[in-house]
Amino acid sequence: MGKTSDRTDNISEIQGRYLMQSWSTQGQYAPIPVERTEGCWIHTTDGRKIFDLRSAHECINLGFNHPKVLQAMRDQLEKVIYVTDDFATEPTAQLVRTLADITPGGPGKRTWLAQSGAGAVEAAIKGARFYKYNQVVKNRKINSSEPHLYPYPYKIISRYRSYHGATTGAMSVSGDPRRWLQEPFVAPGVVFAPDAYCYRCPFGHTYPSCDIDCAGYIDQMIALEGGSEKVAAVIIEPVVGSNGVIPPPPEYLPRLREICDKWDLLLIADETMTGLGRTGRMFASEHYGVVPDILILGKALGVYCPLTAVVFSQKVAQCFEDNLFGHGQSYSGHAFASAGALAGINVLLEEGLIDLARKNGEYLGSRLKMLAAEFEMVGDVRGLGLFWTIELVKDRKSRQPIRQVGEKYANTIVTNIAEYLLREKNIYIPRDKFGIWVVPPLIVTREEIDFLVDGIEDALKFVTAGQV
Repeated sequence: MGKTSDRTDNISEIQGRYLMQSWSTQGQYAPIPVERTEGCWIHTTDGRKIFDLRSAHECINLGFNHPKVLQAMRDQLEKVIYVTDDFATEPTAQLVRTLADITPGGPGKRTWLAQSGAGAVEAAIKGARFYKYNQVVKNRKINSSEPHLYPYPYKIISRYRSYHGATTGAMSVSGDPRRWLQEPFVAPGVVFAPDAYCYRCPFGHTYPSCDIDCAGYIDQMIALEGGSEKVAAVIIEPVVGSNGVIPPPPEYLPRLREICDKWDLLLIADETMTGLGRTGRMFASEHYGVVPDILILGKALGVYCPLTAVVFSQKVAQCFEDNLFGHGQSYSGHAFASAGALAGINVLLEEGLIDLARKNGEYLGSRLKMLAAEFEMVGDVRGLGLFWTIELVKDRKSRQPIRQVGEKYANTIVTNIAEYLLREKNIYIPRDKFGIWVVPPLIVTREEIDFLVDGIEDALKFVTAGQV
């Protein structure tokens, strides 16, 4: 072992040698050494100041090192860090009560706490299937004369551009091309629907004259997959995240709610990316007036700790009063993480950050849309609150994308733009998206927004000139 200073000086080399980086080949892994973080900025050991335009994997809606959250975590360290859920702690109890209060729907909800978005998705899928099992088998609601080789509704309807996580169950309900890496070893019982993607309507229609066929098609899918005797739930991202920041038309989610009610299916809303103020409302579902049966939270919930949640509506939670909830994880209900999460929610409410995200999001959107008039390769600019993307195309008329679905990790102009922004403008965005990712912390200022958009404009100029 060398001296502490030697280890500090070589942290990039050490991490690059021994850490397995997610979603990456390892041979060229060279992480940038960080000295400290503050607000929206990452300060490196060589004196650079880099704006984090992906909010640390979309986790730090409050920015780095918010003093109120850090103080709540310090205070909790002196009390209880973790006990099993056979015991109660103040922050865990207050957090789940708060989530029951602020999530859409009435009282009587219950929350299960996990450590990752994928872990929460796994619990949501299991919870939906357990619910249908108890509803159909234990209560003997199957009345069809058809034989049932599988005794209860188990199928999950998802969508092709969704991403729900990297564990087996979560990846199995992900339409994202990363699922291909796991095939054929995915969980059975998942069927994918087309997306509510108006810029690239899978039916070739133009909104609003389309009659929301993307939702109507799901109604047909449910019928063709066996209806309420075979299908358990529909899982969606209210606003598609990783695969393009795609807000649906306003009629889509209410129509999907109606379809789920018609078939007596559960609607699962995965708000891992969109929850807790990201879209200018506490939850993206609220933009559409829809109450899901199961709501998934992650990323920003834990603020600076791994903490996610599955909020079960009273209808679903009631099922488990006398029936086993057959799922669990070590560290579920972690008191230290819950203290940080509770403080984070209080900051959102007390400091008016959700309304600020809405107002600054409108300003950010207006500035980004100006780029569409300036650059032919900008095909679409879309988003809600502080959740935006710029979709790049080779040709506006044909809308041929710069990065095809199967090119998520290929070097394209998107990769070059990300590298240029980091190298020349000290702006960090992910390189593996299908466009330019614009997802700043909710505390971003107008001055910082101008800095970011000016940097993106310069990157597009260099790309247009063939210099990147």
